[in-house]
Parts: sequence; structure tokens; C-alpha cells
Amino acid sequence: MKKALFGTVAALAFGVLAAPVMAAEIAPGSNLSFTGVDTVTATTISFPQNGNLLVSSGSFASLGTCFSCVSLNTITYSPTVSSGLIFNILNTGITSTFTLDPGATAVVRSGTPGTLDLTGTGIATLTGFDPTRGAFAFSTQNGVLNNVTFSATVVAVPEPASLALFGSALLGLGMVRRARRSQA
Repeated sequence: MKKALFGTVAALAFGVLAAPVMAAEIAPGSNLSFTGVDTVTATTISFPQNGNLLVSSGSFASLGTCFSCVSLNTITYSPTVSSGLIFNILNTGITSTFTLDPGATAVVRSGTPGTLDLTGTGIATLTGFDPTRGAFAFSTQNGVLNNVTFSATVVAVPEPASLALFGSALLGLGMVRRARRSQA
């Protein structure tokens, strides 16, 4: 029985040691906000020029602020949004991206052409951090069809992966304790 117990503990220890070393997730509540000019049609939002990063806090603070550093991809909606890479920010050698999950929703504000709100979740990346779940909010202003200004915000909301790891460790310890009790 001691041999089996030792084998279990050794396997758990080896599993922990053999696991790849990963960086931390983007801190919860970290956010970035950017603005720019877009063109809105009945089904797409396109960006004739790069956007400006105005606010970056928490883990995103290393990006600082910058002008014309936010490269945005065309967003197709009707009313759900196609998934994919939304933006890429490169400033001071640090990169951040956001890839939208399928099914984000776009709400066109009635009576005002060219205005809509888009919300969804996806994966945020930042140099030096693990990919992290995040929320994306996008809003157009001005009420015209061309050269509409927009603002967008990303907030990190990491998944509780560390809780799952902690729970697994507690389960393993419980099994070891049970094995010891049954031995005695």
C-alpha cells in the first residue's frame, strides 16, 4: 500500500513539474480604450485609418497611449457578428490583440443612421501574458453613415483556471489522506 501511495504522490508531483510553465493571465479589470473613425453600412463597420489608444490600465498599462497604433479589421454584422480578430495594437514593442467569439451582438440604434452598439466576449492577448478571456464593447457616435467616430473598450475577465488547479490538488490530497486512513 505504501508503494501505491508513493506512486500516486510521485505521479502527482511529476505531473505538476512536467506541466509547461505559463505566464500569468491579464489581471482582472485591466482595460484599454481606443477611438477613431469608421464607416458604417447596414452590415459592416470598416476603418479607413488606424485608431488611437487613449487609456490603458492594469496589465495593459505597458501599452501606454499612442496615435494611429490600433489596426482594426472590418466587422461584419447582421445582427450577430462574425468572429475573428478585431484589432491589433503595437506600441513600444508591445502587442495586444482581441479575437471575438462567435455570436457577439450588434444593436443598431433606431432613428439614427450609422449608430450602433456592439458587445461580445473573446480572447485578449498582451505581450508577456497568457491569452485571457475578455469583454469587448464598441459604440459609434455622430449619426452619419460615413466617417463616424467610435470608441471601444476591452476589459479582462480571466477564467478561474487557478481554482481548477487548486481543486485538483485538494482532491489529490484527499485521496492520499483516505489511503492513509484505510491503511491504519
